[in-house]
Amino acid sequence: MKYKTIRYILMIVLVVGIVEVASAQPEFQTRPTACTLNKHHFEVPLFSPTRFAVGEKTEVFSSVLADWELPNLGLKHLWWKKPAQDDGGFLKTRDLFFGTVHTLDYPKPFFKSVQKHKPEYIADTCVLPNVVTMKNEARLTVMLKKRTNCEPGNFLFTLRAGVKNSFRLKKDATMPPVDKMLWYRETVVCLDTTVWFVGADLDIHITGKLNLLVDADFYSVDWNVKDWSGENKLFVYGYFGYKQNIMLEGGVKLLYGTAFNDFKFMALPMIDVSYFFALKKKRDKGLFGDDISLLTKRHYRY
Repeated sequence: MKYKTIRYILMIVLVVGIVEVASAQPEFQTRPTACTLNKHHFEVPLFSPTRFAVGEKTEVFSSVLADWELPNLGLKHLWWKKPAQDDGGFLKTRDLFFGTVHTLDYPKPFFKSVQKHKPEYIADTCVLPNVVTMKNEARLTVMLKKRTNCEPGNFLFTLRAGVKNSFRLKKDATMPPVDKMLWYRETVVCLDTTVWFVGADLDIHITGKLNLLVDADFYSVDWNVKDWSGENKLFVYGYFGYKQNIMLEGGVKLLYGTAFNDFKFMALPMIDVSYFFALKKKRDKGLFGDDISLLTKRHYRY
């Protein structure tokens, strides 16, 4: 049985199995922002990294369920949040959030798979790089539309910047960078080259259950822009289910840039489905039997 088939079976078993021991809660997509999931909540997608919030401001994530051949582990932390004030300048009257994202990848199993199935991309005579890649990113999220007593905040704008490099476990690699739009910068970073990037996202709540996400990213190979690439995404995603704990998303990603001084362009359709749930725990009751968690629940969607 192929790995992909096993992966989907395990994910279905996981989702079905947790229904009896978990309490589903409505959850909104914090993935592109500086914010984290609500405490002790999971997001289990088919193709994106699975996430779990270990605290109010910290979450861990990994795409092992979505891709067996790319072992990785990530950490996201919300360092501070500034509630909006009633008066003052533009930033003072908006909610602000600042966080960082850190990821470790071990790409050698993925390279082995490519070498085995597509030797025209990586020749079978090449020695694969045995490295750990590291990505460190800072994010600042601003809620452009203020919350009111009648409606939640909206138009979440996120700025981000970061670097990606690698640490070699062995220095005998002979594999050159792969001359493909999707893989060039991901392979060149394994060969003692730093990739830096900047980007921005805008998330708009169209309705209570439907969102629109647009973003733009710029990546540079080496600090002097030896080669560059850009990405633009347009996604629509919505929430379904009795407690809005299922998210469906679809859209398109545009990739363009240079590799070996040759300009390339690619358009990719993208879809995903995520299931949100929270670990069931004993509810704390107030003096009059009120659920305290409802009184302290976050009032912003992210």
